[in-house]
Amino acid sequence: MTQAYKIIGLIATVCIVLSACVEHETTSVRISSALSDAEEVMYEHPDSALQILQDMHISSSSNQLQHATWALLMTQAKYKNDIKQSDSLINIAYPFFTKGNDMQRKAMVLYYKGIVYNEHNQDDEALKQFLEAAKTVELTEDYKLAYLIHSSIGMIYAYRELSDYTMQYFEKAQQYAQLSKYKDYIAYSYILIARAYALKCEYNKAIESYNEAIKLGRTYKLIKPTGDALNEISIFYNHINNHKKALHYIKEAIQIEETDKKRLRLGDTYRYLGQNDSAYFYLNKASQSNNIHTAYCAYQALFYLSKKEKDYKKAVEYSNKLWQYQDSINKIEHSKVLIEMQEKYDQQKIINEKNQLQIEKDRTIRNTLIILSILLCTIIITIYGYQRKITLQRKKLQEKENEIRSYIEQLRDNENIIYSNQIRMDELIAQMKEHKGAKELWEEQQNMLQEMLQQNQQLQQENLKLRENINHYTASLDEKSKAMKKLDTLTQENQYLHQRETYLCNLLIKQTNIKEKINEKGLLPIDALLWEEIRVKIDYIYNGFTERIRLQIPTLTENDMQLCYLIKLRYSNVNIAHQIGGLASTSVSKRKLRLKEKILQEIGTFDKNQNLDTWLIEY
Repeated sequence: MTQAYKIIGLIATVCIVLSACVEHETTSVRISSALSDAEEVMYEHPDSALQILQDMHISSSSNQLQHATWALLMTQAKYKNDIKQSDSLINIAYPFFTKGNDMQRKAMVLYYKGIVYNEHNQDDEALKQFLEAAKTVELTEDYKLAYLIHSSIGMIYAYRELSDYTMQYFEKAQQYAQLSKYKDYIAYSYILIARAYALKCEYNKAIESYNEAIKLGRTYKLIKPTGDALNEISIFYNHINNHKKALHYIKEAIQIEETDKKRLRLGDTYRYLGQNDSAYFYLNKASQSNNIHTAYCAYQALFYLSKKEKDYKKAVEYSNKLWQYQDSINKIEHSKVLIEMQEKYDQQKIINEKNQLQIEKDRTIRNTLIILSILLCTIIITIYGYQRKITLQRKKLQEKENEIRSYIEQLRDNENIIYSNQIRMDELIAQMKEHKGAKELWEEQQNMLQEMLQQNQQLQQENLKLRENINHYTASLDEKSKAMKKLDTLTQENQYLHQRETYLCNLLIKQTNIKEKINEKGLLPIDALLWEEIRVKIDYIYNGFTERIRLQIPTLTENDMQLCYLIKLRYSNVNIAHQIGGLASTSVSKRKLRLKEKILQEIGTFDKNQNLDTWLIEY
């Protein structure tokens, strides 16, 4: 009956399991040497890293870790090589690493997800990802990544002219740059601080920071940071109308690297200073730029310059060029808007298709579980009926056996009394022969003899009735034995149904994919989120397993419960050692021994042929 009651508890479990379907894949395989090589040269030689990654052949059907890592590093390499990209690559890496335990990879994927949002002018979404990355990177020692994250947050606040927040995050970025000991980032951190001071209109401090960046760049021969610092300080001096200083720094910057933008800036500075010939020379060179915005600004400056000199013929020519470029820019901007709208539409279409597929999958799983629950309920009712019938039959048989045993004992007692009386009667007859002369004594013995005869007769009659009852019940038991043979058949069927029940429970476990998630962990320990999911699924399927065993064994710890869950799922000591977290199989045996001692302290002893594993599996 106890087993039948336990089975009935599964009915409630099935109803809850209907909603349990969560999928997540993970793996413990190490990344390939090619991916490691690409990551190693990423900061110093991003072009080489990009070439290594492009030469690799990683398919979506390959190992998930390899595929996700390749997608993340490819996103990083494209960004460092100034290649415009969609969110297709980062969307491969994002769900994998955000659900894992590798904090460095999680911070990195959050950062580059924000970068992609930023490139598509989705600043609010970008800021959300950057802030989450900043929290995560604090749990690591990747100071270069921490610098990049905080500098990106500061830049968003700078564009929004939130000077206090800008300074806060740029200062953090500088702290991480110092910790990283990467000279390029240290130099750039001074440029960031200068921008923050400029935003706060603290111009002297901004100039000091730019000069620190220039000094550091010259000391360590950092070409790019030095050129960028010189370029920005020249823009800054032009902004505060100190054009001579601006000219000095832009000339030095253009000596390091001559670009169309720097030619434009140099020509514009000459224009501010009234050195028109030099202004015409550099502005005309800048107007030949392949960058449409640079060319537009150059023609605008030339238009102002020719208008100032009252050379209206040239002014008209530059004005026409200006309008041509303006039309081109407007068309490009319009095309960008259309492309962004199309990308959003395509992305939403993909999301809707995925949602539809998920809905259909959930519906299929739900229908399957409903069928299984109905089948399980039918089996439970059948088992209960058979179990009850067998129990009643056994109870009746036990009652008959007890009655027969009672009759036999009473019959035996009566026969003993008759036997004793017979001996006593023989003795009295002998004594009566010896005392024929003693009339009174003889009469007394004669009375005693009569009483014993009467008692024996009564006992013999009672024994006859007892034998009749025994024969009657024996015949009844013979008939019952035939029924018992039928009940044996029913018992075999009951055993088959019990096996069927176990099979259905295992099928429900598979439907929840919980064992697949554990196995995909490989050599990595199970994280807290997955432990919680394991507890919920086991409680659903095994009738509140956690609450029942904690109520009976209140001394169990959380570690003990984790061991119980893995034993319940039939994992070996070796697998348990991996999933709990780097233990040896001997350590698992010791933990099992301590767990067994705690359980035995409460329940006393296991049943015959039971051990800890079978007890927990059958619990």
